[in-house]
Amino acid sequence: MYPAEFRYLRPGGLDEVHAALEKYAGDVKLLAGGQSLLPLMKLRLAKPGVLVDLAGAGELRGQWRSADGVRLGAMTTYRELRHSPAALAWLPGVDETLDVIADPQVRARGTIGGALAHGDPTADLPAMLLALNAHVRLRGPGGERDVALDRFLTGLYTTDLAEDEVLTSVNVPAPPAGSGAAYDKHEQPASHLALCGVAAVLTVANGHVTQARVAMTGVSSAPRRLTTLEETLIGVPTSGSALEEATEAVTEGVRPLDDLHAPAAYRLQLLRVATRRALRVAATRAGQRWVA
Repeated sequence: MYPAEFRYLRPGGLDEVHAALEKYAGDVKLLAGGQSLLPLMKLRLAKPGVLVDLAGAGELRGQWRSADGVRLGAMTTYRELRHSPAALAWLPGVDETLDVIADPQVRARGTIGGALAHGDPTADLPAMLLALNAHVRLRGPGGERDVALDRFLTGLYTTDLAEDEVLTSVNVPAPPAGSGAAYDKHEQPASHLALCGVAAVLTVANGHVTQARVAMTGVSSAPRRLTTLEETLIGVPTSGSALEEATEAVTEGVRPLDDLHAPAAYRLQLLRVATRRALRVAATRAGQRWVA
């Protein structure tokens, strides 16, 4: 199908973007990579009167590395990040996560900021960024604010982004020394969407877990951290079967999706399997030198 008629704008910077958001409030959408919005517009599930293309806002592009971590411009594409070794050196687990997102065409056009702002409950990268303790920076008429990603993703296709705000960057702190990360995914074969994906970041010292951040996607209404499991993992030895035993209660409190792609019980079983696999790989990688 063809989208409904709309007006196309390509501002030259963020100030012009905000001016357009104010002028056309209530009837405007921001266009990043377009991999989610444009199909919705073709189906006429989204019918904005004005489409504001962010491609001209140079402030939203680039990757910056500091002693504290990495800042990613919101318009950075998956492919650009995948081919940025300086940034990936401080983002353990992100490389393998990027490799399983959709297909090469989507990875060439899809953007980091667009994926987060869309709030897709099956998206891969948000889970890995949750496990890496990422924050997003939002800019609105009143200035900027930083929001932890686990507070930004509020529900099914919903986020904490206000209508007059723009997601400008993603900030990821450097994990502690002795950290390892992994992402394990079970996908729907035709769409490559996650039926279940688990991202794990473990910090290990003297053979025991000292810090743990684990997040899931594709299972519930939004990518979510598994905080009960994280607490259980502290102090657990990485040798033997201790990690696997710690995952036994991973499904407690999880309210799984139940749809034509997978029933709830199947998603919970995938969650158990993916969690065990991600934890084992992350523990194996912990302590390896990952900082370039």
